Amino acid sequence: MEKIKPSYFDLLYPLRKWKILNVRALKEEAEYHGSFSGFYKIISKLEKNLLVDSFINSWSNEKFIYLLPDGIKALGENELSLNINRELRFHDSIVSKVARDFKSYPHIEEVYLDFQTRQEFPLLERVPDCLVTGNLRNPFSMAIEVELTQKSQDRVKKILKTYSDSKVVNQVLYITDKKTILEAYKKYLFELGSVVLKEKFLFLYTKDLAKGKADLLNSPVHFKNHVTSLSELFKMT
Repeated sequence: MEKIKPSYFDLLYPLRKWKILNVRALKEEAEYHGSFSGFYKIISKLEKNLLVDSFINSWSNEKFIYLLPDGIKALGENELSLNINRELRFHDSIVSKVARDFKSYPHIEEVYLDFQTRQEFPLLERVPDCLVTGNLRNPFSMAIEVELTQKSQDRVKKILKTYSDSKVVNQVLYITDKKTILEAYKKYLFELGSVVLKEKFLFLYTKDLAKGKADLLNSPVHFKNHVTSLSELFKMT
């Protein structure tokens, strides 16, 4: 392994919060004020030394960076918390981007990815992809599930029931880029009838989710038998 400057490790600290970020987002979060090419060279060196790994989102042509076990240890973090499953890294990259978007919204006070949610909300019955807390007239907590592939009917209904019974989560937002998933999950919720609190659930559809260009605030949100938007719900219009 080549000798790595201590300052290079500082550039990786945002991954302790977000787990996986595209190169531009990592540069922004690390507050690196040098050139993009200079930053890219540093990341390439860290990658060569097996401290980080990467993949390309072929939809958006973005390069995403995440920590390898040696990088996690170098930052003094728990490998079980920050480890990225290669089979799930595309999904995790979308979740991270969604979480960062929510962090910038008014009324949102804190954003937790799955491993942080386990630590902060040990009594939560199910750990979502992301959980946000905020205050809109009253404090609230919202679980966010990013659905890129459709789960089985039985599994979805079990999850809906678990969230409905939750004393920790006020709302549950499903985000998907497939209308088939949107319609299927709405159907499953309807079929559960009075077993679940339907007003807890929101379903957001955006076709550009994988492309990294989704306008989550203004995408259609299906909620309480009508279509609205996060912008309207967060009183930003």
